[in-house]
Amino acid sequence: MGSSLSPGRDLDNRRFFSATGVLGLLWVGVFVLSLSRGAVSVDLFHPDELGRRILLEVRLPRVLLASFSGGALALSGLYFQYVMQNPLADSFTTGASASAALGAVLALLAAGEKALLPASVAGALLGLLAVLRIASLRGRLLPVTMLLAGIVVNTFASAAISLLKFLADESVASVVFWLMGGFQNADYFRAGLLALTGGLALAYGMARAPALDLTAFDEETALSSGVPLYRLRRELLFLGALLTAASVAFSGIIGFVGLIVPHLLRLAGFLRASALVPLTFLFGASFMMTADLLARTLLPQGQELPVGVLTSALGGLFFLYLLARRKRDLYEMD
Repeated sequence: MGSSLSPGRDLDNRRFFSATGVLGLLWVGVFVLSLSRGAVSVDLFHPDELGRRILLEVRLPRVLLASFSGGALALSGLYFQYVMQNPLADSFTTGASASAALGAVLALLAAGEKALLPASVAGALLGLLAVLRIASLRGRLLPVTMLLAGIVVNTFASAAISLLKFLADESVASVVFWLMGGFQNADYFRAGLLALTGGLALAYGMARAPALDLTAFDEETALSSGVPLYRLRRELLFLGALLTAASVAFSGIIGFVGLIVPHLLRLAGFLRASALVPLTFLFGASFMMTADLLARTLLPQGQELPVGVLTSALGGLFFLYLLARRKRDLYEMD
């Protein structure tokens, strides 16, 4: 990750603003298309009574939730990558997604949907504390150990979820459907809360952009430049876990968004945090709305695909592409 985040490849302001304009237009286009298309097409300019109710009570909160969830997941992946100094890190490899899902499944089985958000946040923070505990040595956080600890937490949480599904015969169908990810239960409150969380995390990243760029260098360089590296990593881990937990609580497990979106932007040449952080949030929002639109329209007769299944299929192919692309580098390292 160090080379891919190197500030050697500069980004001029005109290129950043052009990209912001293009991604902004993409967001508007997908937003309008997502409002009008689905099991029932809605005329946005002259809706009848049924169309107005579908638009305001179903379609609009769903599209907004998908947009903010995509931005949050993409941003969490980017923050985890800064902490781990690894472009393949995201909410799955850090264990945040699985531990949040474990908390949410416990809430679903014991207390119902009202406890989803606090249980998801509690699960993600407990998983994060476990990772920090394992990866800390004399006050320092070790990125490689952190990645391995995240895989351990992810494996343990996944096993616990499987056990709960096995024990909960009557509720297993609803749990399995929720785990596959989707926005069927969207409302304005959930969309607003996720927008607030994502907005605060976005503002934090933009305010810390120079420090984030310096984390791409080795620890000595970052520390000698005055960056409070270990505190910065803890704050990024907390924000990443919070963004993941909020998204998991409202839409289930939707993977690979935090891996695909920052990677595509880096491949396009956006390396500085001042550009990468806002573009990641904007592109992640459009990406998730597109995935939700496809999930609602690919199958005939109004049937829906789980959004998490769709993003996982795309993410698996993209992960294979990354491995094939970096294979020569890995062999050269041997």
